[in-house]
Amino acid sequence: MDHKRSIKNDKIFLRHYLKQFGDKYLDEITREDIIDAVAIVKATNATKNRYLCLLRTLLRKAEREWNWIEKAPFIKTLPEPKRRIRWLTVEEVQRLLEELPTHQNQFVRFALATGLRQGNVLGMTWDRVDLLRRTCWVEAEDFKTDKAHGVPLNDAALAVIYEVIEKHPTHLFTYRGGPIKQANTKAWRSALKRAGIKNFRWHDLRHVSASWLIQAGTPSPVVQDFFGWESPAMVQRYAHLAPEHLAPFAAKLDGKLMPHPKKIAT
Repeated sequence: MDHKRSIKNDKIFLRHYLKQFGDKYLDEITREDIIDAVAIVKATNATKNRYLCLLRTLLRKAEREWNWIEKAPFIKTLPEPKRRIRWLTVEEVQRLLEELPTHQNQFVRFALATGLRQGNVLGMTWDRVDLLRRTCWVEAEDFKTDKAHGVPLNDAALAVIYEVIEKHPTHLFTYRGGPIKQANTKAWRSALKRAGIKNFRWHDLRHVSASWLIQAGTPSPVVQDFFGWESPAMVQRYAHLAPEHLAPFAAKLDGKLMPHPKKIAT
């Protein structure tokens, strides 16, 4: 699950800080100390920012909730490259699905239909599925934003559910009688290779779902709710994929560039 991986990472970050600040009291840790401690971490800025964010959260709590320190030092995160948007066309997805073994084909289709993350798909249990209301949900402790998230089950998702409905008493997706723990397997990578798809990760399935919704003209607030994103900025990452709403305004330039405008057939 995402939250379990986060706890594991937090322990790694805290061990590093204990090594650097083990002989200091909290109110003795300065901004410069923090910068120096993170600078020696051999990692990308994105990973270093996770170190910084954890310590910033703890020091703010120490100041504002626990009253352990008078003032938490200001911690500024490092610049990060913009995250990529890697998505697939319908034809590419069909090629991939044809190459996947049955159990992976099923949970990949479910992921695409619901937009859920890998941990939430593989961890989906029957007690979180309501077929009458055509919904499933992820509890707050298992969702990245720490808020419970509900997802409508469309026909594509329901089709998968009815394929696996009697295979296991607790989990939707299983292999050889037990819940599936990992999706990024040799079979997954081999299927990508046979389908001729490069530079694609399992998490990118979420990008595929978002891209398809945006391209279909889904309003941005609806896309935000569907994926459980806290900020509209997440939706804006996909805005370039659906510029059609700008067409009437782009047409205003025609008169400047074409003295005698005429309709161009497409």
